[in-house]
Amino acid sequence: MHLPSLLVLAASLVFPLATGQSTNTNAQIKAAVNTVDETMHHVGPTVLTIMANQTLSDRTLSAQFDTLNRVWTNFDHTITSIRPSSGSTTVHPTNDECSTVLGESVVLVATSLSGIKASGKVPSFPNLVATLDPIIANGLTHFNTTLRNGLNLTAIIMIDARQFLVAEGFTATNHALGF
Repeated sequence: MHLPSLLVLAASLVFPLATGQSTNTNAQIKAAVNTVDETMHHVGPTVLTIMANQTLSDRTLSAQFDTLNRVWTNFDHTITSIRPSSGSTTVHPTNDECSTVLGESVVLVATSLSGIKASGKVPSFPNLVATLDPIIANGLTHFNTTLRNGLNLTAIIMIDARQFLVAEGFTATNHALGF
């Protein structure tokens, strides 16, 4: 073995493959996605109940947005701390499972908040959205990095529901989804 080959061998031992090239971190990704999804399954129906009870106001909605801001911020921080996944289409959780659950979470954001802007009952709604929108967009962008191209399926799931994001002012989230 001559010196250049020996150096390449030594370098490969000292500097292993780049982060994420051989590690399936889907279980960690799915745990982060599940946290958002579980919260959305509580907040979404709560917002719809507030609207149905005709108690929609800055006060009642702000409390729900506080929860949304917290869970999506935590998601963004968590997803950026996970090594990029080599992923899997056969080992659970699969790439599609992670993307589908995240898509469901974003659908719940879109559909739960649909119509609030037009109702005029929450004057601070544009400000609430202006705070939450970039938080969700960052989380989605970082998810797409951690689970390479994971947003492809999420965007397909959002094709119909994205109209609600547009109507309510979630432009950064739409952009992160590729719309």
